[in-house]
Amino acid sequence: MVHLKKSSPPRRSHETSGLKRFMLALLIFLGCAGVLALFWFLSQLGPKQVDYRALNANVEVSAEAKALRQQSIELEAQFEEVLAIRSAEAKDVLLLKRALDLQRQYVESTPGYNTLASQRLDNLEKRYQDLSADQLRATSVELESEAQALANNQEYEAARDKYQEAFEEQKTINEDFPLSAAYNVGRATRLQRQARYLTAEPLLRESMKLEQEADVFIAKHEWDPAAELLKQAMKIQQRLNREYRGTNQASVSRLERLKVKLVGMQSGQDHLEIEQMADLADASRAAGETLEAASLYEEVARLQKQLNEAYPDSPYASSERVAEFQRKSQTAQSFELGLEIETNHDLLKRLLSERRTYEAAEVIVALRRDIKQMEEAFPRSSLNDEELQVKVRYLNLVQNDLGYIQDRVYDALLPVPEAEGLQMLRTEVPQALYSLIMGTNPSRNQGDVNPVDSVSWTEAKSFCERLSWIVGKEVRLPTENEFRQSLGPLRYVVLEKHVWSVSDADGVAQPAGKKEPFSSGFYDLLGNVSEWLESIDRFDSEDARHIGGHAQDRIESIFTVPMRSAPRGERNRLTGFRVVVVVD
Repeated sequence: MVHLKKSSPPRRSHETSGLKRFMLALLIFLGCAGVLALFWFLSQLGPKQVDYRALNANVEVSAEAKALRQQSIELEAQFEEVLAIRSAEAKDVLLLKRALDLQRQYVESTPGYNTLASQRLDNLEKRYQDLSADQLRATSVELESEAQALANNQEYEAARDKYQEAFEEQKTINEDFPLSAAYNVGRATRLQRQARYLTAEPLLRESMKLEQEADVFIAKHEWDPAAELLKQAMKIQQRLNREYRGTNQASVSRLERLKVKLVGMQSGQDHLEIEQMADLADASRAAGETLEAASLYEEVARLQKQLNEAYPDSPYASSERVAEFQRKSQTAQSFELGLEIETNHDLLKRLLSERRTYEAAEVIVALRRDIKQMEEAFPRSSLNDEELQVKVRYLNLVQNDLGYIQDRVYDALLPVPEAEGLQMLRTEVPQALYSLIMGTNPSRNQGDVNPVDSVSWTEAKSFCERLSWIVGKEVRLPTENEFRQSLGPLRYVVLEKHVWSVSDADGVAQPAGKKEPFSSGFYDLLGNVSEWLESIDRFDSEDARHIGGHAQDRIESIFTVPMRSAPRGERNRLTGFRVVVVVD
């Protein structure tokens, strides 16, 4: 049996490793300590707070310097004794000034910085400046008061001098005694502004006086002296604007107004001639001499245009007046043609109202020809009537259907009970009639015999206007009173026989006139579609009203004759209308 010998652990290597770690830690500690020591050393080299009082305690002050301080204190004490007896005078202030000078010498001769000595020097300086400025301030205030009194008496030159003196006193205070309580830059500026104002005010008054004198000559049409006075007034205002900027008297707008007045005065003679000729033209027109008036108006327009070019800044220059005189000229020239158009228009309305549609068609052709001639030959004439132009163009488009439309409408009219001269459509306006007159059908529930729906109050009124052109009579929407008169009493009426409601209409409007009429002969006054009313008692900005209920209302609600409001431009598939014709 072989026995193996156990080897012992390597102790020396472990001991060497521990020693290395210890030495490394020691080096790090020593490095940190060195850095901190360096920072401390550097901090000792920086600036330090100095206690000057401590320094002064060890500074040797000379006997001469101490004597200066003592003399300063004694002079100040003498000044205080005077104040205890009376107010300080100018000679007393000299005591304080001497004390101040000695204290300054003491401070300057003392080595280092003496806080207490410097504070005393500052106090003496402040006190001396206050006392020295008081008299100047009192003088300045007194001068200002005198200046105000003189200005109130309109003695502007003397007042200006006083304000200037007051300004000089305040200026001395501000420059020589800036530590005093009387120091006031704002007051100096105000006093100087007042002095400038009073220098400028007499000039402004002189300029205004010259302008007023010029106005007197202008009223008399004496142009030359008026022009000379206005030029003088302008010259003074120019000086004010140049030399006294920032004052109330400087005014660029006034200078411009004077320039305009001068130009206006220079053009006044031409303007007077224009006015005289315009008056002559008006008289000729009033006398029926239209061709003479037209010629005069044309000449007036030429003269006005000439004035505009020569004096563009004149208050009498006006391109609008040129256009006005040209309009008057063309109106006078077109008078006979306008009279013929008016006569034919009256004839057309009479023929249509008498249902003489064939003769009316011939008048429409003549009217269209005359209106076209008026537009082309006299475009500026006030006799050009845009509404009439639209009306004639429309009637020209439907002239072949005039008789048919009139027959259809008149056959569908019934008298409104208890309303003489009024007739109303027995049914709501059907889509076929609406399309024939308006050229379009806005309805969502389409059908020629169905009532037109989805039509706004404004569109209903447009339909009424066009139908009135066709029949030559007034056509409008019914009023609430007319509607209720046509409806009559409902006490014993079985509504289901007369009304389309939610119970039998399937929620949409049904063909007009299918159920029984009411006792007055009118169909569908209730239910089916709600109907727009005339808004004679409402402003144009207010909603319009429609009445009668519709196919989605319950029969109980329809029995109450419901009234609803809506914007005038609103469309609803359950709102339509019927019309009233004023036959007499």
